[in-house]
Amino acid sequence: MALFASLAVPCFGPRRYEVARYILDLNDSCAATESPPTLTVGMKLKHLCWFPGLLIALSQSTVADDKQQLAQLLLGKEVRSLLDLPATKEGIDIYYVPSTNKRSDERGLDLGDLTKWLKDKGVGVEAREWELITNVIVGNDKIELHLGGGGQGRRGSKHASDVSPTQRRAGGSRINFRYGTNLTSADLQPEAFLRFAERVLDVSEIRAFLDKQKLPTEIRRAIEANRVVEGMSYRLVLMSAGEPEQKRIRDNTGGQFEETWYYMKEGHRWIVDFVNGKVARVQVY
Repeated sequence: MALFASLAVPCFGPRRYEVARYILDLNDSCAATESPPTLTVGMKLKHLCWFPGLLIALSQSTVADDKQQLAQLLLGKEVRSLLDLPATKEGIDIYYVPSTNKRSDERGLDLGDLTKWLKDKGVGVEAREWELITNVIVGNDKIELHLGGGGQGRRGSKHASDVSPTQRRAGGSRINFRYGTNLTSADLQPEAFLRFAERVLDVSEIRAFLDKQKLPTEIRRAIEANRVVEGMSYRLVLMSAGEPEQKRIRDNTGGQFEETWYYMKEGHRWIVDFVNGKVARVQVY
């Protein structure tokens, strides 16, 4: 069996073609025999010298891919801020490891800076308000989210401060999630970043989107079409049809727990019967 058949080699630098050729030669040798090829001392030394560089190249490629995938996931999604955000393009900084500064809290937020920005520039995104992520910038050591436009910028903020600072400004705000060190592939996994972001944002809509992607195709399409199909759980029915107008729980029969939800949609009566937490029958009149 070829030892390197599935190895991707995103090598960089002037010797990248030599590295790729070397691996292909090893692959061909393995394919031609049932045992690995015998390496000369020179080949072993060359392999040992290039292998660390190859691992670094592979690691860099993985991080770059993870940055792109995370940005694509976040862009265009809605989040809800858990605090007032200032109307400035500088935004606020949230540190992964909270500072020992007395002005910083357990979230990694400098409350002194936040108060200053809100006083000088006004509110760009209000607390408990849903806003669209309009841009995502993933740098070497930070992830920057622009909400509702990303802030007014210096000129807009300066003009805005002529009015009461508590007044809502146009243009949104932004948040800089700072890690204090180079981002790794683990940092860029959706679940890891969402846990960090949840210090200041409600990211339930993004979590719901990720949950939906894990569902079987039939169920996912039903939710997208706001339909209810057999086999759905309570949570999936709520995602697809929302809260029912009425619920009725029937007495347990034969060890089964039965419940019926009633909807009125588009002039039709929907009756959804659950058995042990799963949809067993859907009737539309």
